[in-house]
Amino acid sequence: MDAMNQPPREFVEPPEPRPQGPAQTQRGPAPMPRVPERRPEAAPAPEPRPEPSDREPSDPPAPIVTDDGPRIGANGLKPVSPKLIPARYIAGIPGYVIGVLMIAACLVLWWWQGWWWLGLVAVIPAITVVQGLLFTPRRARAIGYLDGEDELIVASGLMFRTVVTVPYGRIQSVKIDEGPVDRSYGLAKISFTTAADAGETLPGLPKEEAERLRELLTRRGIDTMAAL
Repeated sequence: MDAMNQPPREFVEPPEPRPQGPAQTQRGPAPMPRVPERRPEAAPAPEPRPEPSDREPSDPPAPIVTDDGPRIGANGLKPVSPKLIPARYIAGIPGYVIGVLMIAACLVLWWWQGWWWLGLVAVIPAITVVQGLLFTPRRARAIGYLDGEDELIVASGLMFRTVVTVPYGRIQSVKIDEGPVDRSYGLAKISFTTAADAGETLPGLPKEEAERLRELLTRRGIDTMAAL
């Protein structure tokens, strides 16, 4: 009776079974990279020790001093034309020929007459010819000038250096000269006189530069005298 009086139970459908996928393979941890083994480096060979020597260390060589270094008054100066070097060589040919003839005459008389002292006389023209051939380029490169605001600076000389400063107001006359050799190379020489001395000469200038300097010196000289 009790079983009949109990309320009917609700029918619950069982859950549908879920489709199972393919079995997943489980992967283990990634393998560690293989580290190459380090081989011990070979020890460096010991440096050979210098053998003891009874000699004392020599002094360092002395620096070579040349004449191409800075000269007095050379800072900021304008050089003359490089054509002055061949022009001076050509202009000096008569002197070189005379010197060679004198050397030859002394040597011939020494050999013919036995005058040994003529050998000493031949040394003088020989030195003159050699120094002219060797030092002409350096003497030409040692010449320079600078036209400043109030004065003209002229420097020349290799062994005996000379630097002259001439105020424009003291210049009395300006002259341009050119010989046949200078004319063939397009060069000119400018000369100017002052009230104190005979004047100065500046060789090896191109013709255009010589004309410019002549006009500059004349104009500034007149302006300076007028201002006084």
